[in-house]
Amino acid sequence: MNAVDAQVARQSPTRFAVLLGAVIVQLILGTVYGYSIFWRPLSGEVFPEVITAAEWADRTVGASAGEVATGDLTVVADSAERAGVIAKQQGRLKYAFSICILSFALVMVFAGRVQDVTGPRIPALVGACLLGVGFLMAGLMRHGFIYVVAHAVLTAAVAAVLITVWRKTAHDVLKAGAKAGLVGAGVIAVVCVAAGILVGGKYVGTLGTADRLLLLWGTIGLLAGAGIGFAYVCPIAALVKWFPKNKGLVSGVAVAGFGFGAYLFKGRGIGALGYIEQHGITDFFLVHAAVCFVGVGIGALLLRNPPAMAHAGAAHAESAWRATLKRPAFYVLWLMFFSGAMAGLMVIGIVAVFAGEQLVAAASEGGRSLVDADRAALLAKGAAAVGWLAIFNAVGRIVWGFVSDMVGRTRAFVAMFLLQAVMMFLLGTMHTELTLAVAASIVGFNFGGNFALFPSATADLFGAKNLGANYGWVFTSYGIAGVVGIAAGNTAKVMTGSYGAAFTVAACMCLVSAGLAVGLAMSGKKRAAPTPALAGA
Repeated sequence: MNAVDAQVARQSPTRFAVLLGAVIVQLILGTVYGYSIFWRPLSGEVFPEVITAAEWADRTVGASAGEVATGDLTVVADSAERAGVIAKQQGRLKYAFSICILSFALVMVFAGRVQDVTGPRIPALVGACLLGVGFLMAGLMRHGFIYVVAHAVLTAAVAAVLITVWRKTAHDVLKAGAKAGLVGAGVIAVVCVAAGILVGGKYVGTLGTADRLLLLWGTIGLLAGAGIGFAYVCPIAALVKWFPKNKGLVSGVAVAGFGFGAYLFKGRGIGALGYIEQHGITDFFLVHAAVCFVGVGIGALLLRNPPAMAHAGAAHAESAWRATLKRPAFYVLWLMFFSGAMAGLMVIGIVAVFAGEQLVAAASEGGRSLVDADRAALLAKGAAAVGWLAIFNAVGRIVWGFVSDMVGRTRAFVAMFLLQAVMMFLLGTMHTELTLAVAASIVGFNFGGNFALFPSATADLFGAKNLGANYGWVFTSYGIAGVVGIAAGNTAKVMTGSYGAAFTVAACMCLVSAGLAVGLAMSGKKRAAPTPALAGA
């Protein structure tokens, strides 16, 4: 046993405590994949109730007999038109998920650099606070004061960004002295505050649906995504250093918690879905905020980096993030991650609704006459697909990580992308509970593999020392894929009435990425110091 192995062995209790903390953090962060169960209950909170003309007539008759219909209403001709209106409402809500994913990925670039400097604990604790605050504010959406608070936070954030940009660009002014710098920052702050007061006094709290929608985009979207971005990379970066010979497996075990997190949202007994049905979506947001503060905080306190020797002895040079961005391998890896993430996120964002619609369509085509209660029951059954996807998302992370350590990253990449492409081609043909469950499981299984393979491949190519920053840049593809995937799915649905065209595009991109993986391995063999794990040796 060499010195490094002996030191790691002595630190085993610590590294398994780090592994436990990593799983706890990732388990709670992963509930982002359960967002698809939010859209239906949130429609009733954010938008006016949608009723048919016949239902309106019944209410009018009831009102004349002494009953009073309260609240805003949208009256449509029939059930089919109502379904279309609700679909559009949910489409707007879904952008909270896209914003969350984009914020997650962009913030992770900065958080990864912080993690490399300070270690994993501090950025993970920051993530716990941001995530908790996001859900806390969303849970208070029925209270008018929260819109003023949200507007104030946004104004402060805009001012901070503008001051930062100004300080990075106004070199001549800053050279004149500290006083000039303070004056410039003060002017920007005053202008932002004045503009915030003027805009807030006229619009904030007066826009009804728009206020609620913007609040959700900014809280469970932007803020929650930033919290995930700060906390997500910390466990992975720490574990790759603690377990240098099993990067794929430990990355998979850690992020398996992230994949399994959505399963907590599925259950109707002790799960989030059951809690939402009993107590409402806003109460659930408040409870989840507490879980994020406490759970992610405890997990963060267990994280730490190993002694310097424990991750020494890499067979290749470490690459700082600026050098990484100059290498073609980075852009190949980025495009591969974009393809895999887009396919998975497209399905994750709509899986509950899509599965329910497929069951309704199958029942209608079979000649069954559906009343509203039947439709509601079938749509509710579609939520089961969320649970199956979540379970296999978690399983896939462990399995693909283990497989990649055994057979090499390239073979694992090719197998994963080919299997996902086949499933995306077939997804639109699934119309039964069994086939939809199988389809969701396979999509989740392959999607989960991305999060075991890509951090490991990043460490293989660019080293473990700066993995936080390097993987943060690779991970930006995930954020963009979240926006593109949801937009592509919504566009296909509106233009064609189904998600089939978007699924086909995602399948083709997965096929391309399988080829890119082979090309990346071939180029690696030509380098003076090839990477055996990536090349499949």
